[in-house]
Formats: sequence, C-alpha cells, structure tokens
Amino acid sequence: MSYIREAALDETNYPLFADIKSQFGFVPNFYRAQTTRPDLIEAQAQLVNAVLIKESALTRKQKEYIFLVCSAANLSTYCVTAHCEIVRLLGIEGPEPEQIAIDYTVSNLPLILKALLSFAAKLNNEPTKLTKGDVDALRTYGYSDEQIHETVLMVGLAKFANYVSFGLGTVPDFDSSRLKFPAKEAISAASPVL
Repeated sequence: MSYIREAALDETNYPLFADIKSQFGFVPNFYRAQTTRPDLIEAQAQLVNAVLIKESALTRKQKEYIFLVCSAANLSTYCVTAHCEIVRLLGIEGPEPEQIAIDYTVSNLPLILKALLSFAAKLNNEPTKLTKGDVDALRTYGYSDEQIHETVLMVGLAKFANYVSFGLGTVPDFDSSRLKFPAKEAISAASPVL
C-alpha cells in the first residue's frame, strides 16, 4: 500500500483505527501507510478532526470542496479519490465531487462559494501572489475573518495530506477511473500512487 513497510496495526489492535473504521467504514491507506509512527498518526488525526471534521466557521461541505480543489490542483489522485468518496459518504448534495475537483468554475455552485474556492486555489497555486486585496474581496462576499482563517488552514491541511501521500506512495482506497485530470496534466496524474 505504500513505499514504507507497515507495522502490524489494524482496527483490531489499534483503537484509533477502530474509531476511524466505525466513523467512515474503512481505515484510509493514508493512515495505514504511516503505521511505523502511531504517535504521528494520532497527532494528524487530531489535526484533521480540529480543522476538517469539526464544523465551526465553515461548513463541512465548504471544507471538503476546498480540500478537493487544492488536491486536484496538486494532482493528488489519492486525496481526490478519497475525498470524493467522503463527500458521497456524508451525503453532501451538489455537483459530482469530481467536477468540483477538476473545474469547480463550470459547476452550478453559488457565486459566493466559487469565490471562496478561487481564494483557496490561489493560495494553493500561487501563495506568493496572495494579497490583502484577495482577503478583502472575500469579505465583500460576507466571509468573516474566522472563515477566511479556516480556509487558509484547510489549504494547508490539503497540501500537507497531498505531500504525505506522495512521499509515502499511498495507493488510493477507491477506484480513481472517474477522475480525469485535464490533458496537460494527465501524464503526471496517471500514476496509481499519486
């Protein structure tokens, strides 16, 4: 499942994996690939819970969409396929999650949500070009500083998860054939371990 040998941890002998399985119905390969350091899995799970899972200023839908947009931009087949399935599992209504990941701009999302995703995409893709004007523009759509802060954290969380999955060679948990990156990126995205 990854480039690194895995320790013999599973949902029968590791309580965190049992909790994850009861919550989602499976233990993601993302965590299984890191069993040599259970302490780091636990720290990451706490971060994921605090930033992604717990609803606060942003809704879970907004957070999942930010994660999808950033992961697709980073060509993380692993993270995009996992979070497309999580969107389905959670019953989040809207366009197909693959559409959000590949090109949310042509979806039927409300303009206010597209503005948030555009901000996240800019931070993810061109972080040094982000300005106070970009933050001020989000405020014109009614986003609070807390929501903007959470958006920034979500972009960082997605980038972190993408790079961990790249570095460990994490194999997708689900079929990635529904995911079609644009042609210029298809060569990079074709690897089953992105």
